[in-house]
Amino acid sequence: MPGIPTTASRSRTPPTNSALRGAPLLIRKKAAIAAAAILALSATGCAASVSAGTSSDSSNSRYGGTLTFLDPVAYTAFNVTNTLWSNSNVVPQLVDRLTYQDAKTGKIEPWLASSWDVSSDGLTYTFHLRKGVTFSDGTQLDAQVVKDNYDQHGLGDKAKGIAADSFFTGYVKSTVVDPSTVSITLSKPDAGFLQVTSIYRSGIVAKSTLEKDWNAQGQLDNLVGSGPFKVKSHDANNTTITLERRDDYDWAPQGFAHQGKAYLKEIVYKTVAEDSVRMGSVKSGQAQIARNILPTDEAALKSAGITVNSYSVQGEVNHLGINLNSKFVDNENVRLALQAATNRQELRDTVLSDSYGVAKSVLPQADHNFTDQSSYLQYDQAKAEKLLADAGFTKGSDGFLQKDGNTLGFTIYVAPYYQTSKKLLQLLSQEWGKVGVQLTVKEVDSGTYSTKILSADTAFNQTQWSRADADVLRTAFGSEYGFANKVANPELDKLLQSQAEAGTPDARQKIVTDIQKYLLEHALEIPLYDETQVFALAKTVNGFATEPVARAELYDTWLSK
Repeated sequence: MPGIPTTASRSRTPPTNSALRGAPLLIRKKAAIAAAAILALSATGCAASVSAGTSSDSSNSRYGGTLTFLDPVAYTAFNVTNTLWSNSNVVPQLVDRLTYQDAKTGKIEPWLASSWDVSSDGLTYTFHLRKGVTFSDGTQLDAQVVKDNYDQHGLGDKAKGIAADSFFTGYVKSTVVDPSTVSITLSKPDAGFLQVTSIYRSGIVAKSTLEKDWNAQGQLDNLVGSGPFKVKSHDANNTTITLERRDDYDWAPQGFAHQGKAYLKEIVYKTVAEDSVRMGSVKSGQAQIARNILPTDEAALKSAGITVNSYSVQGEVNHLGINLNSKFVDNENVRLALQAATNRQELRDTVLSDSYGVAKSVLPQADHNFTDQSSYLQYDQAKAEKLLADAGFTKGSDGFLQKDGNTLGFTIYVAPYYQTSKKLLQLLSQEWGKVGVQLTVKEVDSGTYSTKILSADTAFNQTQWSRADADVLRTAFGSEYGFANKVANPELDKLLQSQAEAGTPDARQKIVTDIQKYLLEHALEIPLYDETQVFALAKTVNGFATEPVARAELYDTWLSK
């Protein structure tokens, strides 16, 4: 049987000072708009004033209150598979999954499924469902609705405009054994499948949601889950969203800090793009949590008595993905040279903060499958220059390398999802310029960006996949999955499939280590830094936690009176 994570009690993701993720690029507004946003927050009475919290509050006193959560990135469609950071901090409060992954240990524990069995050949997973679970529309959780959810993920639904989910590649079918038992069949063993049942994008939704087409499923009012909160209201553009507690909720994983209904009465999510407004709102008590704290704001917030926590994002490191169909990068010496010309320590120390880890592999240091491959990632200008010379490049009159009359140059676009992207890429341009490589940094709107990064003319794009399992590498690089390099690589595909079919956790880890080495030996990506999410928490916030890929969990969160 594949190396399946075992069931264990869970501890919540602890904040770390050497953690992970660069967050979305913030949309700047004029001062007048910023002032208006502050007034709007005040006028809506988002929350009570901040006062010193105390962890000694009795359990009963923890219930109640409204928490306001500020996000710089606009909310888009609320399909459960939407991985946009803003959306995926809301959806986990509304939907539950079959299983839950302990962020600290990586172990899988029961949730909507009270237990499960895996066949000896690793092809069949049978889940026994928890009884008494209801969706927010009052309907019951049963095997049929789980089957219908997983069929939409694994097979898609052309009539509804729903594509198959790449995380479910290998899915064959689900079978209703009885009302509380569902059996899932795979085409080949997949050691990471049980973990797929725990991720936020695999949240189980009600029949009323599944019956709608893709676009309608993305409308917030149509998202019906079994989570501890439900949608109360939202404005036309989803710039303000209010969730209210479900008082009948009583099926949290046993590893959570409490059972029964959530502590908070309501959660208000607001889109606030301007940094100063978000920071000022937390300082003044108009809001309790702000996501995406700029590295330059961390010290000032701490000095004002605001808690600043960074949380590890398991999955890939933040890196430059490489399209091998693009000019020059099909040459391995060029890619290895750019790897050596990238000064990761300088990037972290200049653009980021101590909250971010320096990349030491293709997986972040906090990832359970990480092995230190920093020997491949040492900054070495002389090595880079020699590799480029060996590739036949010579320096032109403008200082940049040339070959056959063509300048060794690339255009890269600022990623609108990472707040530090522009400054980081500009510094990277300077670093590569030292070895004669021209890197032109351009900034475009998000729609244009999505088109540009798919073009063969664009060799590099700043990216990252979040998933707390080694199979994230197959999701990203496999020919049947993300196909990151856009060129078939049978040797890599074989390694990626082998880790999924490994018979034991130790055997799987050995293969995963080989994959990390392979990707760096051939410079199939250029790691930048370990992914991090940084949150500012008001003094009144207690019990805040995130799941393995740093999406907020607010079930155990409470506000000091």
